[in-house]
Amino acid sequence: EETTIILEDMNLTLQSMMASRFVKPFTSEVEEWEGKLSLIGEVLEVWMAVQRKWMYLESIFIGSDDIRDQLPEEAKRFDKIDKSWAEIMNETAKNVNILECCSVKGRLEKLQDIFELLERCQKSLSDYLDVKRNAFPRFFYISDDELLSILGTSDPTSVQEHMLKLYDNCAELKFGRGNKTVVGMVSAEGESYDFKSPCKAEGAVEEWMDGVQKEMLRSLRLIAKEGVFYYAKKRRDQWIKDELGMITLAGSQIWWTWEVEDVFQRVRKGDKMAMKNFANKLSGQLVDLTDMVRGDLTNNDRKKVNCLIIIDVHARDINAELIESGVRDSNNFSWQVQLRY
Repeated sequence: EETTIILEDMNLTLQSMMASRFVKPFTSEVEEWEGKLSLIGEVLEVWMAVQRKWMYLESIFIGSDDIRDQLPEEAKRFDKIDKSWAEIMNETAKNVNILECCSVKGRLEKLQDIFELLERCQKSLSDYLDVKRNAFPRFFYISDDELLSILGTSDPTSVQEHMLKLYDNCAELKFGRGNKTVVGMVSAEGESYDFKSPCKAEGAVEEWMDGVQKEMLRSLRLIAKEGVFYYAKKRRDQWIKDELGMITLAGSQIWWTWEVEDVFQRVRKGDKMAMKNFANKLSGQLVDLTDMVRGDLTNNDRKKVNCLIIIDVHARDINAELIESGVRDSNNFSWQVQLRY
């Protein structure tokens, strides 16, 4: 910055000189200095651009053996660039006069060549990252630097700090067997579940992360099916405590829908009080939930119950509307709109 400010001041001074009517005897000298300052400005601009790219790529190619193994050609190219860059900086350290450093024969051309080679390295690196992102598209949610920090190490736990960006509210993975397998997931609130089949965390990160994603979907589907099944086998308050938050919300709505449909069938068979009896059951469930809220609950259980109260109040109100409207058939529009929701 300091050098740039001085350059600008000197250029202004030279322009003032050139505008003067007394410059004629010194025109060649002023023009020579204009050329020198212009060269300094041009060389410094390229120099700083090279330095920024070199600093970025140096931490990747020199600091990570994994990246070097993945991109051997680019690693060799960068080694040559690094050698040329080191030579320029060593020469500069011996003579720090800016004019002399920038006026070295071929310095500008050499820096421009290095910049072009660094650009090619960076493009190859970007193409490499795109291959990884296409293999596991959730990597598009994180920056190049974050992705490189994952790819540049053989430690599977390096993905942990980026999990919230990769998945909605998945704070971390649960690792087992010396971090060689992934056995479950944990949310930001501390709610967790175990995979039905542990996933290996070995090999290319995009491959085993894809396996983790598939197992996440498979496990949650099975957990959801089990949760819905056990709704009818357990006391509701115990079922709520045993299941994951989203399973309790989805399971309750599934069973409420089924029970309403069942009520319509009973009404069709002649049970005229079926809908009102079901309304009493819904009110009783709400009383049970309010008793739970007043009791001793963990933070996560309290959140589950609070959400369920809202959904159960909605279910009770819909049931009351069906009774008030005299709806007795499951094909009635007043009921069908609720299924869409």
